[in-house]
Parts: sequence; structure tokens; C-alpha cells
Amino acid sequence: MGPYILRRLLLIIPTLFGIMLINFTLTQFVPGGPIEQILARLEGSGDVFESFSGGAGDVDVRIGSDASDSGYVGARGLPKEFIEELEREFGFDKPAHVRFFNMMWNYLRFDFGESYFRS
Repeated sequence: MGPYILRRLLLIIPTLFGIMLINFTLTQFVPGGPIEQILARLEGSGDVFESFSGGAGDVDVRIGSDASDSGYVGARGLPKEFIEELEREFGFDKPAHVRFFNMMWNYLRFDFGESYFRS
């Protein structure tokens, strides 16, 4: 009975790793991620833009054909520098495997990130 319990306990490690890998894949690669959500909010509200850039300043938030120079589909006319700043803030400027291991390292230290819903 002892070896069976030990085997079952050791199987927790690859099971948790698999769950974390699936969770990471879904949250990082499915459309509608954090950057797309912020850009969608920006379409209707200037307050969100001010909270991320420190103030709207002279940034022109136009919706239209000016978004074609940005390689990002959801840009909607926002400055490329602002979108790159968002990507850096959320870690999308790093390769996927680096983001995954950073996430795992943070979880091992019980650092689950900053909550955007609670203060």
C-alpha cells in the first residue's frame, strides 16, 4: 500500500505541470488576451489610457485607416510605442517559453501577480 501512495503522490508533479501548461497556453495564445481587452476599453474610454501612460498628453487616439502602419491587428490607430509598452508590461516581448518559466517561478514563490480587480 505504501508504494502505491508514494506513486500517486509523485504523479501530482507532472499532473500539475500539465495543468499549468494548458492554462498558460489558453491564456497566452487564445484571442482576446489582456492587450486586446485594454485596446477594446480604449476605444470607449480615455481613463484607461491615462492610467497606463501616465496621461493622454499629445497621443492621437483615432480610429480608422491610420492603424495600417502598425503590425498589430487590434491597434485601431493607437501609437505603436504605446502598444509596445503594453507588450513589455505584460511580458509579450519575451518568447513563450521564457514567459512560461517566469510564470512557474512566480507561482513557486506564491507570487500570483497584480490583481486588476482588487486593490
